[in-house]
Amino acid sequence: METWKRFGEKEVSHSMVQAVASLKDEKGFVRVGDVADRLGVSKSGVTSMLRTLHTRGYVDHERYGCVELTPTGRQLAERTESNRRVLTVFLSDILAVAEPVAAEDACMIEHLVSPQVMVELLRLTSFMRSEHPAALSFREAFRASPGACSHHPAGSCDLCGPVCLRDSLLPASRGGIHRIAVGEGDEA
Repeated sequence: METWKRFGEKEVSHSMVQAVASLKDEKGFVRVGDVADRLGVSKSGVTSMLRTLHTRGYVDHERYGCVELTPTGRQLAERTESNRRVLTVFLSDILAVAEPVAAEDACMIEHLVSPQVMVELLRLTSFMRSEHPAALSFREAFRASPGACSHHPAGSCDLCGPVCLRDSLLPASRGGIHRIAVGEGDEA
């Protein structure tokens, strides 16, 4: 339960800081109403969250004034954007997930991933995109591999556990391995 509480805090903090950063870049200034419009929330909700972000050292905001990111807030916004970019590249370039799905999922995942895991994903993504012979060989083998783990009798898969993940997520794949066109719902 504690993990999900932290997720909620990070998700709101990251979203708010990202909104302030992007609005500042676009308009040169940020007001509470701008953030509320961007995030689709009430002005009072933004004001409340800004108080929390101020106590965490991410923003400066005076009542009825503009919102400014502190250096710490700017660093969080930049790190969050970098995380999202790495995750998008990993999902689209390495896993071959359709770009719109990769971008949306990266936005969700970046709120959950620890800095330690992000560093390792960055390292893996950098390696997998390299011209190293092992990376080239892996990419070729991965693209030629079936769309899911080997099919085992129910409950015997050491990876999925008692329920085949492929079958539970992609019911159309029952009876054989099929690749699904991500985001389209059509078999490829």
